[in-house]
Parts: sequence; C-alpha cells; structure tokens
Amino acid sequence: MSASFTPRFLICALFLCAASAVPAFSQVEIARVSWEVSKLTGKSRSPYAPVTDLRAAPELKFTDYLRAIVTLRNPSAKPVEGLVLRYALSLRLLKKGDAPEKAFWGVPFYVEEVRVSKVNPSSERQAKVLRFELQTQLNKLRNSGFAPTALRMDTMLTPRLGDEPAAIIRESIIEILKP
Repeated sequence: MSASFTPRFLICALFLCAASAVPAFSQVEIARVSWEVSKLTGKSRSPYAPVTDLRAAPELKFTDYLRAIVTLRNPSAKPVEGLVLRYALSLRLLKKGDAPEKAFWGVPFYVEEVRVSKVNPSSERQAKVLRFELQTQLNKLRNSGFAPTALRMDTMLTPRLGDEPAAIIRESIIEILKP
C-alpha cells in the first residue's frame, strides 16, 4: 500500500505546487526620454530631429513643434496593457541681471497624461508627449523680469502593485538658450 500511495502523493503535490505558483511579475520601466523639434522654415515644417537644447525667449514667438519621446521597456515574458504615463512640466527661471547659479525651478505649469495601450513582451515602445503649452508660459514671462533657462519634464508611469519606484519615474531636462 505504501508503494501506490507515494506516486499519488507526488502527483498531487506537484499539481498543487503548479496551481499555486505565483506568476512572474512584469514591470514596465521608463528606459529613456529624448527630445525632438520640428522647425518652421518659411511656410513648410521640417521633419522632427533630435535636439539637446531649445532656442526660445519670452520676447519671440516659439514656432517650433516640440515633442518628447518616452521609451518604455517591458523585460518580462508577458505583455502589459493599460498603462498611463503622467508628466509635469516646469521651467527653471533666472531673474534678468542675476548670475546663472541663482536660477530656480518654478512650480509645474502643466500636467497631462498619455495612455499607452500595450507594451509587448521583451520589447520597447515609444510614447510621444506632444503638449507642452510652452508658448503660453513664454507669454506669461514677457515683461516679468525673468527668463527661462531650462524646461524640466517629470515623467511617471501609474504605479502598480510591486513596481520599483526608480524604474517608473524619470526626469528629463532640456536647456533653453537665447535665439
């Protein structure tokens, strides 16, 4: 009787282990953020090209189209769906006549979210952030005595159970130079 009991016991134990196994957690992470600009030349617009700084000032109209490309990475073997990418924009301001080290970050002036339907397993997907309201902010700074020196975008994926905070939050800064 002992010989027939052992195989049944092993089969039941293996079945219970397989049924109660917790699936591997799949966390999407923000891999990188890059900036691109499409410039207005005459009446036509150039294709988007990568940039490391912006040319803008409150006294001039900002006619370029700015976008940020947020690259999301899913290292797991399962697809992840229904992601929400939130971002907040703020400007580093400098009082005219002050030394550059006296510049300070203002409070966020724009908060928005971008929805990402699905990131396939073991792959990357790009989300495009298009809305910045930069010209509106530049207009508000006109005749204020302050000039923008950088634009910061704080990006965060909506947290899910088990997420590692360092993987879902990213800060990206692009310098603003005088045109």
